[in-house]
Amino acid sequence: MTDGDKAPSIFDPVPDARPQSFAPAEMITCEACLRANPPTRANCLYCAATLPANTGVVNPQPAPKPVDERIAPANLDSGFYVVLTQGQNKPLTRSSLTETAVVLGLKTTDIEIAFGFNRPVPLARTPRIDEARTLADRLSALGVGVDIFREDALNLDLPMRPVRALAFTAGGLAATIVRGETISIEWNELVLIIIGRLVVKRVETEERRRRGRAKPLDSRSLFSDEPVMDLYPRSDEVGFRIRSGSFDFSCLGTEKSVTVFENFTKLLNLLSLRALNVEVDAAHRILRAVLESVWPLEPQTSKGEWRRGGTGKVDVSTVTTVDNEIQFNCYSRMRQRVKLRELETDR
Repeated sequence: MTDGDKAPSIFDPVPDARPQSFAPAEMITCEACLRANPPTRANCLYCAATLPANTGVVNPQPAPKPVDERIAPANLDSGFYVVLTQGQNKPLTRSSLTETAVVLGLKTTDIEIAFGFNRPVPLARTPRIDEARTLADRLSALGVGVDIFREDALNLDLPMRPVRALAFTAGGLAATIVRGETISIEWNELVLIIIGRLVVKRVETEERRRRGRAKPLDSRSLFSDEPVMDLYPRSDEVGFRIRSGSFDFSCLGTEKSVTVFENFTKLLNLLSLRALNVEVDAAHRILRAVLESVWPLEPQTSKGEWRRGGTGKVDVSTVTTVDNEIQFNCYSRMRQRVKLRELETDR
């Protein structure tokens, strides 16, 4: 699915839209008020307390796959991700969609978008494995299939290799890294391309301080939006990143255009046509609300320059920066991990 594709609706016709009824054995007893609740709920109907994990599963999905300890050794400092599996066995009913949104703390429309892409989407991060499994059980009871991944399996401490230029051959491509090294990649080895935009918003405020009081003087805002492309070969743990602002598009030859946006689109199309095994994921921007619940954007504030403005006066600037690069890095590496596990399963 490309960036401009519309996510399909998950409100497919349901054979029987009447309210569901459940046997007494299927009901869940609230530990706070001791009242019985339907097994599709995550919170008590009467007191809103969190319900224990369902034992009688409605619209069952395959049990979440165990954490793959082969990917990374146990690490007490690592978090865990609950990730939507690619493709659902059944479309969600409206009530299950609403309950899923409540469990994840998201809007119903955000859940609909995440499911509509029919691809793995990170839904939540937990600090402990037992919390991840409990959440996975609750989602499974609502008909949502999920897997669990370790955070330390993403290799976030290994930076992407920045690509300065590409050269194409009949058998593959050669990536010239910023430091001058050239690495060859066969076309059939390129299995995943992640498309995104690195967005940075910088606000600088200046104020005058005198005798413990502050008076605003000026405020300036800067905004940047740079398309990026991450390339992942099958056997590579790190991957390659093309930043449109610092990439030489001469590899396009006579097809090279005047604008960076046009060149970026042409490069993606060329790679997609030649790498027959590649999957292109351009969902990052559209999944923004879901991903921000997993990887929040944290503003960074620092003190800028200061200067004396007269007797007893000091002018101080404060710089606040918000960017999504860490979030995109996490999403990109997460999709790589899911893809590698899919390829292992298909062998």
